[in-house]
Amino acid sequence: MSIVVEFEGTIAKIILSGSIDYSTQDELKLGNDQVLTAEHIKEIQVNLADVTFLDSSGIRELLLLQKKASAGGKSLVLLNCGHPIREIFEIAGFDKMFTIR
Repeated sequence: MSIVVEFEGTIAKIILSGSIDYSTQDELKLGNDQVLTAEHIKEIQVNLADVTFLDSSGIRELLLLQKKASAGGKSLVLLNCGHPIREIFEIAGFDKMFTIR
């Protein structure tokens, strides 16, 4: 997995690629913490266009990100979910818990 964090005005972008699983959850957590501690951020966008695999530990980190973002007055949007990743969210019912564009 690779993670890139970018800031554009009041938007933080987390760009993920590769497999997001138990072995990469700590990297994802560090990226999440980076955007959550930026006080000027109002929206967090997580780009999943290049994600090839997502397991429950990755979903858990995204759910924690959403919870902490909401508590901090920030919104979270998941972008560019390919069919296999979107299907994972739909099967588990997480598509109703996230804003997906």
